[in-house]
Amino acid sequence: MTAGDPVVTFAARSLEPYRGFPQFVKAAAQVAAQIPEAQFVIAGGDGVSYGHQSGKGSELRNRLVAETGLPQDRTHFLGRVPHQNLIQLFQVSAAHVYLTYPFVLSWSFLEAMACEAPVIASNTAPVQEVIRHKRNGTLVDFWDTNALAEEICSALIDPKSRFDMRRAARRTAVERFELSGCTLRLQSMLQKVSKSRARTSTPAKISEQTRQPAVERGLA
Repeated sequence: MTAGDPVVTFAARSLEPYRGFPQFVKAAAQVAAQIPEAQFVIAGGDGVSYGHQSGKGSELRNRLVAETGLPQDRTHFLGRVPHQNLIQLFQVSAAHVYLTYPFVLSWSFLEAMACEAPVIASNTAPVQEVIRHKRNGTLVDFWDTNALAEEICSALIDPKSRFDMRRAARRTAVERFELSGCTLRLQSMLQKVSKSRARTSTPAKISEQTRQPAVERGLA
């Protein structure tokens, strides 16, 4: 597989409902039926990292593939892969799907943006804080597998239409999430907090009159 091939990618620590894996498989099966040359490359371990574990780790994956009819000869489960391999995967992606419940954002999602992968993501928090629809990626309803399939097909059929969004996605990743920039912003925030606490913890000055016992001031 090389850049320019109709490669659809999905990556998560674990292939679980929290990260929309069932929705992805259902949408991928629709895409496979419409675009026979499409390939689906999925990185992530079986089991659960964040949600509730029910049954063996591979049961969900096997059941979804069987129920949807996702072509096994065009679907490649890589398991968890080294970082460098994940970067190479994003670099050949023609449509990268990222879905999540309202939950912490995955670092792999930001890596995909930095690699200029065409991002199709769920319209959920905190994704909404990063993706601006049709500017640096596209957003779809988390539960709407039909809309997700349509968006993936659009990316595969007309990749040139995503060129500006891909460039914008990388700019977003670099400008907002590049390590040195994040470190400087964190240092600045900590300095402000430290100064604020220093001001509020300074003991108030007590006048000489207040220090005097009440009897001496004639108040008793």
